[in-house]
Amino acid sequence: MKTGIVESDLVLTVSPHYVKELTYGPDKGVELDGVLRTKPLEIGIVNGMDVYEWDPSTDKYTSVKYDATTVTEAKALNKERLQAEVGLPVDSSIPVIVFVGRLEEQKGSDILIAAIPEFVGENVQIIVLGTGKKKMEEELMQLEVKYPNIARGIAKFNVPLAHMMFAGSDFIIVPNSHLFITWRTC
Repeated sequence: MKTGIVESDLVLTVSPHYVKELTYGPDKGVELDGVLRTKPLEIGIVNGMDVYEWDPSTDKYTSVKYDATTVTEAKALNKERLQAEVGLPVDSSIPVIVFVGRLEEQKGSDILIAAIPEFVGENVQIIVLGTGKKKMEEELMQLEVKYPNIARGIAKFNVPLAHMMFAGSDFIIVPNSHLFITWRTC
């Protein structure tokens, strides 16, 4: 990685904040902060979903397509299919919270894993899909053991399941090392 950075003319990042984060110190720049400070850093492709690939009215990975006029009925059906797919009790009245992403401190996955026990007393289900640090993957895999009717942790890369999760969830949780965001999906 260091050689690639040294030999490059320009380094692209995903956001203005990430440029600052990478050059802040060894923990944020994964010990490449010094070499990164010697290069021109530019904003590149910003994180986000491809609006065509993830369009719920045409998404090839979801069984029930929907748009603004059919979202209520379709989301409930997609939720039930998601619950069945991951082995949770099927009940469209239970709010489903999902996370899809890398299991790294930088992405806030440690915050998410630590917060899951706080949800146990609530009437919710939590599904986490991701890969990354082995310790976090192991903690993720224990969710089903600890909370069999509430949580699922899937430590693998699975594009069709990620699409199902966004199509069938009520909330998407997006933690990172700086903040914790949750938003309703319909």
